[in-house]
Amino acid sequence: MSDYFLKHKLINLSQHGFLKKRSCVTCHIDFFNEVTYRRDRRELVIILYFDIRKAFDRVPHSLLVGRLCSLGIRNPLYNWIKSFLYDRNQTTKVGSMTSRPRPISSGVIQGSVLGPLLFIIYINSICECFSIGKPILYADDLKVTYTCTNTDIGPTMNSIHEELAKMDRWCDTWRLEFNVEKCGWLCIGCSNLDLNLAIQGHKIPRLKSVLDLGLKYSHNLSFSEHISNQVSKSRRLIGFLLRNFYRNESRILLYKVCVRPLLDYCSFIFSSTRIEDKLKVEGVQRYFTRKVLGTDNGTNYSTRCEILGLETLWLRRLRLNLVLFYKLLNQIVYTPANYTRFSGNTGYNLRHTKGTVAIEPCKTATRQKFFLIRYAQIWNKLPEKMRLASTLASFEKALNDTLSEFVIDTSGNSHVRVSEIIGPFNV
Repeated sequence: MSDYFLKHKLINLSQHGFLKKRSCVTCHIDFFNEVTYRRDRRELVIILYFDIRKAFDRVPHSLLVGRLCSLGIRNPLYNWIKSFLYDRNQTTKVGSMTSRPRPISSGVIQGSVLGPLLFIIYINSICECFSIGKPILYADDLKVTYTCTNTDIGPTMNSIHEELAKMDRWCDTWRLEFNVEKCGWLCIGCSNLDLNLAIQGHKIPRLKSVLDLGLKYSHNLSFSEHISNQVSKSRRLIGFLLRNFYRNESRILLYKVCVRPLLDYCSFIFSSTRIEDKLKVEGVQRYFTRKVLGTDNGTNYSTRCEILGLETLWLRRLRLNLVLFYKLLNQIVYTPANYTRFSGNTGYNLRHTKGTVAIEPCKTATRQKFFLIRYAQIWNKLPEKMRLASTLASFEKALNDTLSEFVIDTSGNSHVRVSEIIGPFNV
């Protein structure tokens, strides 16, 4: 079904939830690509965040099956889906007493394979509310970006109010409502902008920072608070592991499973973070390796990682992000912000330019540090054979062989250079 809907463009391109080749990461890349691109052109970016209250539980079955019919779903599949939705009952049990079964008239089954797909089909039409704003969705998490210059805030405000009114009507039509407590707006580029925005009769508050799909960032696109939170969680988990597990094999395995994923999540953002934040993150693994091998162990960080079979975190980020960049270039993962493209004919017959990526000129450091720009620069410096790898497996093998050459030698523990902790690429 998902292939049918995607092939016939019946699901909006801005939806990243529960679909092949899409994820939270592609959603974030699409969003930050838009924001950094606009800021590079000195435009203000106003972002509205919306959360639908109990979204999966409130989808009316009658409207959902009507929606499927309008999209071309016919028998026998149509009747099968109706049976999947309607032929269910629920009971309430209090102590030893159980109520009589009652039919369920709304909601999709979240634990099923089909349920999430039915949900995103149901809410897909919300994207039709926007002609000026750009919607970006992950399931029911919706954010809408509006851009303007300092001189045309008025017309943009009119557009925002008109599209908020359309969203009100959409909610009435499809019998859903927003969780106003979880809605808000953020302005990037102007700290004193005051907007009077409301949805369903409730004022939308201004936010200084937002937790968006597990990633926290502020109105000035700083990830420092997010990194501090992840580092604190990681250190608490490490303390728990060290207190409760005594075999190093168990500690390392649990570190890889429970701690490192916290530091790996959305690793593409690290190209946009401060050196202090990168040092903070790398400090988690430095601390762990020192504790596992003993505080009196005189070996340096890189050697400790080698002994324990761990990559330094900066090297791991570099590898993960280059693999992600390869996937974007070769459409293994999807994002409508398909900035990543092979450079065309430049008019010059240059050697070693096959498979390179065209890099747009950037005026601001924020755009220059953004993942798609920063890793395009690194990508173009890779060996040509690696850039032209025909499969993901062959690229990963060539990449691992190349990265194995980055062995950082630090003689002694005093006066350790920053590059020896976070690598020479500042990623």
